[in-house]
Amino acid sequence: MKIKGKGVYSNGKILKDYGIVIEEGYIKEIIPNSEIGTNDNTISVDGFIYPAFIESHAHIGEIANILSHINGENFSFDEIISAIEDRDVSFIFNVNFNKLSKEQFRHLFNLDKKIYMQSKDEHSVFVSKRFLESTSINCESIDKNSLVFIDNEFIGIFKDNAIGSVKHLKEIKIDESVLVKVEEYFLSRGIVTITNFDFYIKDYLKDRKIRIVQGIQKDYLDDAILEGIKTGQGNDNFVYGPLKVFLDGSLGSQTAKMKDDYPFKGLLLLEEGAFDEIVKKANENGILVAVHAIGSEAVHIALKVFNKYKGLSKMNRIEHLQFIDQSDLPLLKETPFIPSMQPIHAKGDVDLYKKYMQGFRYAYAFNTVLKSKGFLIFGSDAPVEDASVFYGINAAVKHPLFYEESIPLDKAISAYTDWGGIYNYVPNRGSIEKGKLGDIVILKNEILEDNLLNNEILSVFKGGEIAWTK
Repeated sequence: MKIKGKGVYSNGKILKDYGIVIEEGYIKEIIPNSEIGTNDNTISVDGFIYPAFIESHAHIGEIANILSHINGENFSFDEIISAIEDRDVSFIFNVNFNKLSKEQFRHLFNLDKKIYMQSKDEHSVFVSKRFLESTSINCESIDKNSLVFIDNEFIGIFKDNAIGSVKHLKEIKIDESVLVKVEEYFLSRGIVTITNFDFYIKDYLKDRKIRIVQGIQKDYLDDAILEGIKTGQGNDNFVYGPLKVFLDGSLGSQTAKMKDDYPFKGLLLLEEGAFDEIVKKANENGILVAVHAIGSEAVHIALKVFNKYKGLSKMNRIEHLQFIDQSDLPLLKETPFIPSMQPIHAKGDVDLYKKYMQGFRYAYAFNTVLKSKGFLIFGSDAPVEDASVFYGINAAVKHPLFYEESIPLDKAISAYTDWGGIYNYVPNRGSIEKGKLGDIVILKNEILEDNLLNNEILSVFKGGEIAWTK
């Protein structure tokens, strides 16, 4: 396959009037259009050739849930009432719990209906009283700090660790039609490779149009070791990624664990000693760790433990890394790890930041992290936020809270391309160069800061074959 375009993005710049040659799924060379010629195996595209984007943090199972159930994104209380009106059992995903009052949750809790709602950030779940009473769940045995009350009256909200008590109630419907929609979702955004942190859907993802780096669920660590699974093991379509571990919750649920309880306490989901043991065990067996750490105390623990075991691995990851205490900046620089961040959260969390964070300085600190580590990788946490790479780059180069935390355009692109390949443990993709996978995206325009929100994905190639076209 030979592809002529308006230009090829390579090594951080556009080579104008260049094209590429792909053979047997891999890039053979980048050459001027004038040297490509014309034959049956040559196509011309009216756009710019970029490496296909890499999504470093997504939840494909949750995207599938939204596609197969009610998508409650932006739902008001009245819209929730309308959605459940004619249903005895309702599953609603992607709901912004911060838009509902506790009184409204109490009303929903006492309705004579079975209702299961999951918050947008996936760190809170609501289950109605009738649904709970139809099960053997005993809320009295659950840590009260992980439940929500009004005047000592439980109103159906389970946070973080408490979700484990009710997660079996969640209806999961995965079929081919839903999986095709998932593929369409990513490919239409120019994304071919996705690091997926929903373990339960992994067996559906091994031979799809998209390529998967599959995170490993913490509870399956021993099984993974027995099976001989190691991070980076697999083939071009499916590779095992890191072990996913949660240290804390989220800003939206106010369960991000903050240092010195400032500006709020948050919730530590795993003690430092237990996390230390997991990292040591996993790394000694060839499994790297990706730790969810949002609050400053959780980030501190992650840095401390990764620094302790830097002799075992320098390729463990911190996911989110949203709030960094100023006193930890030296440790941030000293500790070898992969910073995996989601710039779109900075945009989506502006109101939450203003409400809860009291001007906390090192928030969504992309530039601080970039200067400390020399690289970073980006994702979206989809479906928490849209997986659009253009939205993500826009938030990274035009920081919505701290201008000084904006990063250069070429670095933001690298976070979705070449760095994305290296630090998602799949170094054979993410850039247009000889020997790399022929995964490319055709864009209407060159990526520039002033066209990020009106650029267009025209087509996507996987291994030199058309996977999606507009």
